Amino acid sequence: MATYTCVVEPFARVFVTFVDELKAYPQEKAAALAAESLTPVELETWESMPAQQTRRMEWLLGRVALKEAVCEWMLETQLRSIASTDVVITRTEAGAPQVEWAGDDDGALPVVSLAHSTGVIVAAVAGAASVGVDVECADRRATTIARVLTDVESELFAAEQITLLSAVVAKEAASKAVGLGLGGDLRRWPIIEADPRQHMVTCVDDPELRLLVELLPVPKLVLGVCVVI
Repeated sequence: MATYTCVVEPFARVFVTFVDELKAYPQEKAAALAAESLTPVELETWESMPAQQTRRMEWLLGRVALKEAVCEWMLETQLRSIASTDVVITRTEAGAPQVEWAGDDDGALPVVSLAHSTGVIVAAVAGAASVGVDVECADRRATTIARVLTDVESELFAAEQITLLSAVVAKEAASKAVGLGLGGDLRRWPIIEADPRQHMVTCVDDPELRLLVELLPVPKLVLGVCVVI
């Protein structure tokens, strides 16, 4: 399913999938994909979702992307072949995705993170404490973001070390990696150091926190991943 695979050595893999227009996704194809990839409980959840077709497809393709990423990670790092139906995607209390065994297997599983943007789904897996990923289409207009940049971020922007989109992506990826989320406030997660390939993010609630976000080179996207060891 993945179009691009990015390796963040030695801990993480990021899988990028460009998808067709979700509203026009053939129902027969979606149903076949769901039956092949989801556990019975997940399949029941998907089939009973009252949401619009776009939301249902985002839910389905997000879980398929995460499951395939986990399967590839297990094969590459653990030399173990598993099927998508061997694992189930659940949610933490904070609402973040997590992967668990569907049966009574007790083998180690990676941590996961998921991000969506127009026409793209990104799944990240890591053998680490946690991982956070975020993505934006590179042509998105984000001029209003300039109004909430900190003084340091404004200097980094003027020096062309960050862009408005890379700032948003880095903050989102970092906040996901610690399981908190942006909370609707970009200023809560200031960038304190940066170059075009890496941004260092902290949190106003914990100034000693340092979260390194790597910006990955995928065409037409601004994509960041933060791995917490």
